[in-house]
Amino acid sequence: MSGHLRIEAGLPRPAALELAARLEAIRPLWDIELTGTGLKFFLTWTPGGLDRELTILEEGCRQVERSRESLTVSLAVTRVAGDPAVRPATLGPWLLSGDRGEGGEAFIALPPDFRLSGARWAAENLLAGLSLAYLTPFPGGPPTRGRPVLSLAAGWSLAPLAAILAGSGPVTALAEEEVTAARISLLAEWNRRPVQVETGPFSGMGRSRPDWAGAFALILIRLSPYLAASRLRALARWLAPDGVIMAAGFAPGREMAHLLRAAVRSGLILDSSDLREGWAAVRLSPNAAGPELPPLTGSVVPALVDWAEADEEPDSLEDWRDELDEF
Repeated sequence: MSGHLRIEAGLPRPAALELAARLEAIRPLWDIELTGTGLKFFLTWTPGGLDRELTILEEGCRQVERSRESLTVSLAVTRVAGDPAVRPATLGPWLLSGDRGEGGEAFIALPPDFRLSGARWAAENLLAGLSLAYLTPFPGGPPTRGRPVLSLAAGWSLAPLAAILAGSGPVTALAEEEVTAARISLLAEWNRRPVQVETGPFSGMGRSRPDWAGAFALILIRLSPYLAASRLRALARWLAPDGVIMAAGFAPGREMAHLLRAAVRSGLILDSSDLREGWAAVRLSPNAAGPELPPLTGSVVPALVDWAEADEEPDSLEDWRDELDEF
């Protein structure tokens, strides 16, 4: 039996943004599209295997309802056949081709099954443009080309290839899901470009890759804003002292503020921001050390609470509820 389940929810845009961000933090492979009346996305129809996914969806809806008075999330679930996703047309300054690339500088080739929602496509465009600007400095500016790059995304992502075309050094893609690893590897092979794919839970990378400390001049992120915020502290340690972090795929306003608060706690500052089709991107850099201030003591200034590192995937429904509560 084949096909998909189409999940639709009629919500005001602020609530739709919150629900999408919460769900994609728990299920990064869910590619959720914001619509004029709410949101929609598709789950692959797998008889007997959807109960857990639908439970996570219901828990996310309840969390949004609890955080917003008098709001009820109304879901419509419909079984559909065929390929429901959208195939994009262009990426930033590079033309996309439906066939295998010839290794030329101007093309990124797409395999036939490549699909992205409009939201993720806008984020990929933002990252491509920011990467090009960073890797093409003005005359007399600091050299940025040829240095190592780290990319974090879920599912299909063109950011690693865009960085290579813009003149980066070796690119490493960190994939926490096997599906993401397979898709990034396929894109790299399709375009005959070298991308090193590292697979595994993010929480274990800090211990297993001590050689990453200060190793990357450019880090690209396209994840849920909640998931990106929880990764920033570790990523700041992997960033070179003169490097930058670029994150995209979140909405201006509350989501951007959440990410920037996490950046400040991680020792990062905002260099610049950009906007495309209602979606935002930020460029962050290490905060230069200022003069040391005397310690503040007493009950007037409470102790700061550290951000927890990313945990392993929870196993029980109660763990899922706890994790959703954190967001």
